[in-house]
Amino acid sequence: MKPLKILIDLDYFLYRAATASEQEHEYSQDLTVIVGDFLAAKKIVKREISQLCERFETRDILVALTDQTNFRKTIDPTYKGNRTKRKPAGYLKLKNWAMASYPSLMKPGLEADDVCSIVATNGTLSNFVLVSPDKDMEQVPCRLYNLKEEWTQTKEAAYKKLWEQVLSGDSTDGYKGAISIGPKKALKILDEVKDENYWPVVVKTFLDVGQTEEDALRNLRLAKILQAEDWDAKNQKPILITPK
Repeated sequence: MKPLKILIDLDYFLYRAATASEQEHEYSQDLTVIVGDFLAAKKIVKREISQLCERFETRDILVALTDQTNFRKTIDPTYKGNRTKRKPAGYLKLKNWAMASYPSLMKPGLEADDVCSIVATNGTLSNFVLVSPDKDMEQVPCRLYNLKEEWTQTKEAAYKKLWEQVLSGDSTDGYKGAISIGPKKALKILDEVKDENYWPVVVKTFLDVGQTEEDALRNLRLAKILQAEDWDAKNQKPILITPK
């Protein structure tokens, strides 16, 4: 068996390190300057990656990062529009350093979780663990570590997670799902489906709350974390999901 590879969604670690390394300098009652301590941020990232390597007893890693553009904004321009808070000081410099310092991968228009998912499902890795605290990664059928627990997500559970997120939405990413449908209610609706043909019941749920099939499709395309079959590697473009 090949040595274990750690596939890391590095966005989370970079953001946390840059945030923790910000310093506030107050020069006067009217002037306060926020600066990023680049050396401190690098130290945090190095330490956290080293801790992961120690946990899994390997130095073989691949880090995924988010591109400057986002294909989901072509589906809905308001996607992540609720994220008005600025990036922490020095974030871009830290990201560029990480790309130069570690084996890294970034794809045009994709978020880091899409990149992780594509690599995890394209057959190039046989022995790996995907590391991310993002619940979106539960759509990926593979060995997962969310920084709290580790498990192997089955194909059935991963597929169901997608449809749960379509129905319940994601306030963090700024798409709302079906009106008044939370995660518990979404799971109750999906539990009634016996053949994994979730699309008809999802559409019915949207229609029942006064929304449309187009709303359901938009939420599906926003919620869907791309896998290998959803990525046109030749043209470097996503293949948007179209339910049958």
